[in-house]
Amino acid sequence: GFIAEKLESWEKGCGDKGSGTEDVFASMIIGYQEENVSFLKPENIVRIFSLQKKVYAVTYDNKTENNEYELNLRLYQIEEMMDKTPFKKFIRISNTDIVNFDYLKTMDMSLNGNIVMNLTDGQRVFVSRRYMKEIKTKLRIK
Repeated sequence: GFIAEKLESWEKGCGDKGSGTEDVFASMIIGYQEENVSFLKPENIVRIFSLQKKVYAVTYDNKTENNEYELNLRLYQIEEMMDKTPFKKFIRISNTDIVNFDYLKTMDMSLNGNIVMNLTDGQRVFVSRRYMKEIKTKLRIK
């Protein structure tokens, strides 16, 4: 419908320099749940992941508990935003996952070589060894 078309053109224009929408986009991600459109604040996003060629964001706040939204973005597009202020706490941990370190509770670095991040909302996500060096640098761990 009309709103979907406007949102689509807005999303496409958000990456353009000088379009005047960069500031709005820098602090929000558009998420979809069936017919509903939500404007997601980065600080409420626990993780972003891909599954079966679709990308989802999982949010958490005191009012709504966990919610999963489909995004019209690819993981590499999220990764490109991670140097901007509201997304600086996000890091790629595997080919399919990006997490917000504000929601990191513990890291299980077991002897078998598997590394699992336990998030404050109860999710457990596996870390790829390929991304471990960057994660350790960002977290300042040895």
